Amino acid sequence: MKVITFFNNKGGVGKTTLAVNIAAYLSIEMKKRILFIDGDPQANSTQMIIPEENWLDLYGDEPKAFTLQAYLRPLVQGDSTIRTQGLSPISKEVNRFEVDLIPGDPKLSVIEDILSDAWNKCKSGSLEGFRKSNWLRGITEHYNQDYDFIFVDVGPSLGALNRSILLNSDYIITPMGSDIFSLMAVKNIATWMNSWRNLYQNGIELMKREAVEFDDFALNLDIHNTSLLIGYSVQQYVTKTFKGGRRPIKSYDAIIKEMPGVISEALVKVIPEKLTIDNLNLGDVPYLYSLVPLAQSNNTPIFQLKSSDGLGGLQYGQVQKYKGTLHDICEKLVNNLGELNVI
Repeated sequence: MKVITFFNNKGGVGKTTLAVNIAAYLSIEMKKRILFIDGDPQANSTQMIIPEENWLDLYGDEPKAFTLQAYLRPLVQGDSTIRTQGLSPISKEVNRFEVDLIPGDPKLSVIEDILSDAWNKCKSGSLEGFRKSNWLRGITEHYNQDYDFIFVDVGPSLGALNRSILLNSDYIITPMGSDIFSLMAVKNIATWMNSWRNLYQNGIELMKREAVEFDDFALNLDIHNTSLLIGYSVQQYVTKTFKGGRRPIKSYDAIIKEMPGVISEALVKVIPEKLTIDNLNLGDVPYLYSLVPLAQSNNTPIFQLKSSDGLGGLQYGQVQKYKGTLHDICEKLVNNLGELNVI
């Protein structure tokens, strides 16, 4: 089982939409066992997957299901471990995405200070700091035999919560917008991730020199094989019809052409040796117009939209085109993982 996190330091690039649809396609069409973790305090993925009438079951005074906050509550209470006993994800049997889900929670924002303090302790070689910072590894080891992949969706922050997730992810997928700010975001991600990895590795060496007994704990001690880039995509560009067919308008096209070079240079330390920049380009997703809000209002994957969901007219063709795009993206993702002997 591998952990794949969807992350970009820039919001508004269609990250969450892509994440939940890739997860659904892999589950429904490719029969993969998927656990989806919503690591964003805004809980956007959860809102896409779970109908609004069921939100009280998650966030009401007497919740009937468990959010990610329930797993992390011991950290909030001062412990160095997470809770897994007695907790379970929301079953894929009760959502149209057919993925098991650990929902996000607005209360996750309170964990930032705790994980920030843990990070400072990590840098000084503290076992307590590493145990708290590696909370995601505790979840992944608990569910290791149950899934093929764990997908994690996070917000655009470079804060302590996302850092702890990225430092415990096997791979990252970076959806990007077709604008100059996405190019800047890639460079920003590279700067921060390189710094985190170096500081984390230094902390590990300090902990080892202190001869601390840490073998019994779920810690990531192989930081250089962590958060490797497994793919990127360009999202939400606008196309026009030219003589040769539809293609991005000039301003978008210029940015799209720059991206491979920027990614190759900025993220060179997290690109797997067996993959080229062409491998990493999973595919581009044009602007989907009314399909996104329609899918959100029906809590369904875009490629599963039906007439009973309100689909009509030209939207049928758009759904089929998107399904083909998603198929190609997932095929490339699976091929990349196969090249790395993951599947």
